[in-house]
Amino acid sequence: MKKILRHRILVLFTLLFAHFFATAQCFQEISSGYNHSVALKPDGTLWAWGANSSGQIGNGDVNNMIFNSPIRMGTDSNWRTISAGNYHTVAIKTDGTLWAWGLNTYGQVGDGTTTNKNIPTQIGTDNNWSRISAAWDNTIAIKTDGTLWTWGVNHGSEFGDGSIFNYTIPTQVGTDSNWSDINAGHYHTLAIKIDGTLWTWGGNGWGELGDGTTTPKYFPIQIGTDTNWSAVSAGAYHSHALKSDGTLWSWGVNYEGEIGDGSSGINTDKHIPTQIGLTNHWTKIDAGEDFCLALTNNGTLWGWGRNYFGQLGNGSNGNSYIPSQIGAASNWTTISAGGYHSQALKADGTLWVCGFNNMGQLGTGNTPNLYVFTAIVCPQLSVVSVTSNETQVKIYPNPARNDLNIQAIDTINEITLTDCNGRIILTELPNNTNTTLNVNYLQTGIYFLKIATENGSSVAKIVKE
Repeated sequence: MKKILRHRILVLFTLLFAHFFATAQCFQEISSGYNHSVALKPDGTLWAWGANSSGQIGNGDVNNMIFNSPIRMGTDSNWRTISAGNYHTVAIKTDGTLWAWGLNTYGQVGDGTTTNKNIPTQIGTDNNWSRISAAWDNTIAIKTDGTLWTWGVNHGSEFGDGSIFNYTIPTQVGTDSNWSDINAGHYHTLAIKIDGTLWTWGGNGWGELGDGTTTPKYFPIQIGTDTNWSAVSAGAYHSHALKSDGTLWSWGVNYEGEIGDGSSGINTDKHIPTQIGLTNHWTKIDAGEDFCLALTNNGTLWGWGRNYFGQLGNGSNGNSYIPSQIGAASNWTTISAGGYHSQALKADGTLWVCGFNNMGQLGTGNTPNLYVFTAIVCPQLSVVSVTSNETQVKIYPNPARNDLNIQAIDTINEITLTDCNGRIILTELPNNTNTTLNVNYLQTGIYFLKIATENGSSVAKIVKE
């Protein structure tokens, strides 16, 4: 017998808001994973959003939830640098300690287990970690003493030590102590030594190592004899590097125009570093799955490669086979290319995003893809009025600090938590009359909880202590 409709609540509320671009409140470092994103604010706080299928968000939640807006991770304010991998995240604190969380099937977290971690977990006790790169299913890092370390999956060549075993803890690669920069792709790694030489190892099916062959290399090999390499970035199966003279070089797979030399398709791969264009004004590069972003010394943003999801941010979904300027702005400072989404920071500290958004990885509060770079500003909002009816739903405690308990007469079909800007923070499908939300990761403030049942919906104002 059908239940009689007992209540249908229409909730009306007005939000007054003023957007401002105060650098102190926005982000200063960003990193894009396959379908999640992490960022640091100038105050040292850590933020994340997107898919949380394996705990890669790091907020302690064990459910496969999507976070459509940035949420703060814990209360620590001493994070220094971050790197988002496929489904795991790695970070270093200002005290030099190493932390990781997320998918750990192959030991890519590095804590000695193969159990996923849903909160930042300290890796060992060393406090001299300097640089990190979270790859597909492995991680590589450099210590302040210039030594090179790696852990996670090993198909026989990723680690550069000739082994065929996975490592579940950081393991040193060789004995050299002059490594200065690293970046890892799906199955290959790029590195620069203090003397400016370029080194690569790992998978090489498309020439992504740059040694003129397509055979894997089990130990680091030097590429050429130049000593003026300054930066490297590895995509899935393509590689990019900058020299100190500002020139841009690319090699590897080129089916989608990843190289940027104007060609694409079968038999256009490049097996050695190939200069892209004749200009010498390049300052930063970051390679995504099958595309690349770059900055020039005049603050302009450029991109090339696959663009099916709008990850180049130029307003289309057509590939670009040469570096093409994105928009007219000249105040870009930081870039990060993910699986199929992109992020960039401007000098004013604002974060801009575009591309695939199926898992909330853009952090915009909703899920449509974006084909142009769109700002996630730092809003200041005030709530004027909220009307809600909780007669059929019990929510406690409210204010809440850690857990929020929800009890309803009817089966709860969907729960949606939004911030004061209306951005969706999380969505759950309890299919039960009782559920509990972990709100420990939320910043102190006011939120709105929409609870939908088969007989209607209600919205409650939630206060996070």
